[in-house]
Amino acid sequence: MKQHIAIDGPAGAGKSTVARLLARRLGYLYLDTGAFYRAVTLHFLELGLEKEDLERGEIARFLQSVRIDICPGDETRVFLNGRDVSRDIRTPEVDALVSYVAKAPEVRDFLREVQRHIALSQPSVVEGRDIGTVILPEADLKVFLTALPEVRARRRWQELALRGKKVDYKVVLKNVLERDSIDSQRSCAPLQQAQDAVVVDTSHLTVEEVVEKLYILATEGNHGGSCGHLFRIL
Repeated sequence: MKQHIAIDGPAGAGKSTVARLLARRLGYLYLDTGAFYRAVTLHFLELGLEKEDLERGEIARFLQSVRIDICPGDETRVFLNGRDVSRDIRTPEVDALVSYVAKAPEVRDFLREVQRHIALSQPSVVEGRDIGTVILPEADLKVFLTALPEVRARRRWQELALRGKKVDYKVVLKNVLERDSIDSQRSCAPLQQAQDAVVVDTSHLTVEEVVEKLYILATEGNHGGSCGHLFRIL
């Protein structure tokens, strides 16, 4: 039985849904590390900061006014300076800026040890973009979820529609492609699959099928050990 499971992948690959359902099935802690970066991004937006401000190195001094509290559970609740912002961090405005915030070394250093402490406190399923490579390189099982950009954008677009937010699909696709580029090319903890990760393409799989495959890996399967081979589940 794998005690600590790391799930990485690009935006819209299904990480949050799959990780949450897998954690529920295993009876493990579920931790969405992306929520930390979204909370910081929301804080910056509320301060009126824009992408240009972040690129000028205006991040460090504004982090001094941030307090983030996470209430892990089936639905991770996020508090920014004492205020529940669990829904506020899931907006197109945050989507458009979060990758610029997340690539900043100051932000990642600010959040890394907190994330590790929570993840290692008990058996956990942790999802993000650098879990298997940076946050939990010692994870017992590492999974890299991916899907075609068009599929991921449509999932995100449908999610926003269900929340009553009308956004053009082309805008969502543009944001997805931009985030892919920023996340994979940033110098600090870029999005990449760990050498011993199981690669799962979710483009043509249902959520239930993905969860079932990961549950088998977590409870019975050998995910490749230290040989460094990649196993692609289609």
